[in-house]
Amino acid sequence: MLRRFFDIEEGEKVSDFQFIFQNEHWALAALLFAGLLGFAVYLYRSESWLAPNRRLIMGGCYLLAGFLIVLLLLEPALRLKSSRSQKSNLLVLLDVSASMSIPDHAGGPEPDETAAEGNLSGAQAQPATRLSHAKDALLDIGNDLGDKYSLHFYTMGDRLQTFSLEGNDTQYLGEISAEAGSSRIGSAMEEAISRHAGQHLAGVVLLSDFSWIEGSDPVEVAREFKRREVPVYTVAFGMPSPPDIRVRRLIAPEVAFAGDKVPIRVQVDSSGFEDRSVEVVLQMNEEELERRELTLSGSSQFIEFSFVPPKGIERANLTASIEEMPGEVALENNLVGHGMQVIDEKINVLYVEGMPRWEYRYLRWVLLRDPRLNVRFLMTQGDKYLAATSPRHLGVFPTEAEEMLSYDLVILGDVIASYFTSEQVRWMEELVKGRELSQEDNGTSLVGGGGSLLMLGGQVGSPSSYFNTPIADILPVKMDSASRRWFHGGSHPVVTADGMEGSVVSLHPDKDVNDRIWKMVTPMGFMSGLTPKPGATVLLSRSGSDPTALPYPLVAWQRYGKGKSMYVGTDDLWRLRREVGDQFHARFWGQAIQFLALSRKLGQNKQVTLETARRQYSTGERVELFANVLTETFDPVDRDSYPVLLDRNGSGDYPIEVSLDPVPGTPGLYGKSILVTEPGDYELRAMDSDALKANVADFEVDRLSLEQRETSMRDELADQLASLSGGNRLLDFSEEDSDDSRLADLAGLLPGRLPKSLPVEREKALWDIPAIFALLVLLTGLEWYLRRRENLV
Repeated sequence: MLRRFFDIEEGEKVSDFQFIFQNEHWALAALLFAGLLGFAVYLYRSESWLAPNRRLIMGGCYLLAGFLIVLLLLEPALRLKSSRSQKSNLLVLLDVSASMSIPDHAGGPEPDETAAEGNLSGAQAQPATRLSHAKDALLDIGNDLGDKYSLHFYTMGDRLQTFSLEGNDTQYLGEISAEAGSSRIGSAMEEAISRHAGQHLAGVVLLSDFSWIEGSDPVEVAREFKRREVPVYTVAFGMPSPPDIRVRRLIAPEVAFAGDKVPIRVQVDSSGFEDRSVEVVLQMNEEELERRELTLSGSSQFIEFSFVPPKGIERANLTASIEEMPGEVALENNLVGHGMQVIDEKINVLYVEGMPRWEYRYLRWVLLRDPRLNVRFLMTQGDKYLAATSPRHLGVFPTEAEEMLSYDLVILGDVIASYFTSEQVRWMEELVKGRELSQEDNGTSLVGGGGSLLMLGGQVGSPSSYFNTPIADILPVKMDSASRRWFHGGSHPVVTADGMEGSVVSLHPDKDVNDRIWKMVTPMGFMSGLTPKPGATVLLSRSGSDPTALPYPLVAWQRYGKGKSMYVGTDDLWRLRREVGDQFHARFWGQAIQFLALSRKLGQNKQVTLETARRQYSTGERVELFANVLTETFDPVDRDSYPVLLDRNGSGDYPIEVSLDPVPGTPGLYGKSILVTEPGDYELRAMDSDALKANVADFEVDRLSLEQRETSMRDELADQLASLSGGNRLLDFSEEDSDDSRLADLAGLLPGRLPKSLPVEREKALWDIPAIFALLVLLTGLEWYLRRRENLV
């Protein structure tokens, strides 16, 4: 009864208790009781005709009731000290991303009969998927540790959700399916322990295949768990190399010229089918173009196709696929698509060079052989009669704005700035930036902008002589007084992280091979002492650079107004021809020119330019949205945000408004990363107020998510998370390695982390309990009854 009255839990031990008064007005209480005592003595002495025993009973009731009232005014309470053992919290996180639906037998048994008897749904009773094995493990944890720990169960996928297993009710567990579009393992770990802030945690158990796709880096989260003394116990499900064939990528340009021969590379990953032959089929707009045989090696392989976009089409939807092989764990990843825009218009290029040099010699032939280009050359030094004998050569720089603005790209070689008039320099700026130009001779006005400028550095005047000119504003590099610097022969180009993400400096799909190709460009001669401007993108740096400083802008680009500019800081790129001819040299220059000039041909260089990082995505990927916003005078717009509309064809829930944030260091550029979870064709548009001065950017989201493409269990991540957090990697029953801890050993790994007895101190107020008021009523009622019997007032 006392335990119930004082809320003492079972197993709680009382060590001490004492009476206290919460209101300590002792003087007032003593005065009140003395007055009450004096009044009682006076009252009952004046009624001397009553029997002594009767007066004693009545006076005692009166005084005791008064004493209780005074006592209540002092608010008495009972302070109780006790101790009790508290269960530690054990968090169990179950991965429900799509990759957990893959059936990986791995030589292990099917889901056991215990699960079937637990009223699990038919989905769990089917042949062993990763999720069904994980559910069995979760039930074992509940049965083995439920009495010792306070278990908290969560599912993790796109978000963290809690669920409970009360008693033997496993119906809800059976209804859980693996449908989430991504695995947010790190974010789920962070959110789970934040929900138990201030509580003792015995550890976190992760049941997953560890195909981490989204959210916080779980490795960094595991390090933080180590500092918090929260160990992570990982249980990995699936095979590190399940039998599967995956068409990972179709590598092709997003824009190509009609009639141009376009190389297409298809990356195929495989495991479990070594030395088997398959056919890779290339299709365009659902029509087969070519099929080639590939002998699988059990690793990543590339197979090349040659594709010529036909005239008369604006878009080619390419797909690469592989036939189904018996025993594959996933068939959805046997096909990949790629959209390509086809244009039938040449790029107009003006190449201005000083004295002939090796780079000019080889670059000239690259430009002349490229059928996509309409090139004109201007030599400011050398044979002055060259223009009279060659239609490809000009005698002078354009003297009319209309002629200047007809070019899509101007390449400035090693030419001294004083060669150009101030008006010609202004025209080059307007070609890139864009502005209305008035021609005084005929009164017309021309609108420039959207073109590109490429400077090929040299020893004579580029870029040193352009200091304090409008050309210096266009270029993506900062010039200083140290205009020349000699870098010794060991220096060679190095591809930066930004360079690896784009196509300009990608000469081979294999990163290691690509790096070896660029190492052929050595030694490099004179290079100006430059740094990249804020907002510029450095694609190539140089070896030997200070890793803590800004990368040297050997090849860099930036947006300027409506167009683009690029700086190439060495004239030794012709060394790419070493032993292989013009294969890589021509590929670099072709990719650079296409990158700079195609946006103008596609009509994308407007006052507001909308674009995405790519045009092809999978569900569950993040899409990078960008908007380059200029004023009517084509200066960068400075706002806190820039709203755009995102639309999906055929969806009633769209369009939706997306607010883009300013990109630090790049005035006028706004961007945001969004997660796409629904397949379809999307359009990025400006708001109605800016619609007429903006382009429309489109991209496609494939129905196949990254979770379905990546079928391998990431064994190394499971080991890393356990090791970094101070926990253990536990083996599932399907794993046969007996040297490591198993899931059944979890109970033996955790007890040492149980906390000691938890001291509890509580106060129970006594002045408001019903028993005291019942006694007070009894005493006053008895005294009143006796007085009435004696006919007393």
